[in-house]
Amino acid sequence: MSKLLALALVFCSALTDVCAQKVEWQPTGVWPFVHRRFETATVVSGFVKPHKTVVPCNIHIGNQTLWYVQNDTLMEAMPGSVLRVEFSDGVYIPVCGNKFGKIIREDSIGGSLARVIKVEEVDSRELKRNTLENSQVTSSMLASAGGLFSSLAARISDANAGIKAEEQPIPLNYLYYFVYKNEVFEASERNILKHIDPARKKEYKAFTRSAEVISKNESSIMKIWENFFLR
Repeated sequence: MSKLLALALVFCSALTDVCAQKVEWQPTGVWPFVHRRFETATVVSGFVKPHKTVVPCNIHIGNQTLWYVQNDTLMEAMPGSVLRVEFSDGVYIPVCGNKFGKIIREDSIGGSLARVIKVEEVDSRELKRNTLENSQVTSSMLASAGGLFSSLAARISDANAGIKAEEQPIPLNYLYYFVYKNEVFEASERNILKHIDPARKKEYKAFTRSAEVISKNESSIMKIWENFFLR
């Protein structure tokens, strides 16, 4: 796994203050990663013969690739080369080719390994909407001013907007996938109905209409898994 990024480890050092903040971590524009800092993990990779490597690494949420440090150089793993990443807080595996997901549940069903996987990805629609709204607010404010003040305000506003955009938490989507009977599929209603017992479809629809079940909520996904796949 090796795709040189032409980025030095200085990049990480420059963001030490960002990484060391004692708050609950949320990816931002200046640090769009799953973890607050690069963490030593076991990486299983290889196109033909899998092998293990222990390196400081992190998962980039924007392009869903693994970044790692090797010989004081920041590298990006080639897409498709990473089979598994074992962090201290959990195991991440590729899902549907181009997404990294964390295994949040693992069971045995009929002698086969079954899993629930959670993927964090950038909510591009929400990110675009936020950017548009900020732009509209700025335009509205400047429209009420005029002349030299308007020009100066525009330059100040643009500069501040850029800084704030980078520092703001990145809006995220949470996608859930099931590994069931050697199949991997997104936990959408359509896919779930294809895989559960046909005799329980009405029961499933009644179950999901209850106030406690929301399709993209993790606790709801786990309820569906336990009630319709494990039973």
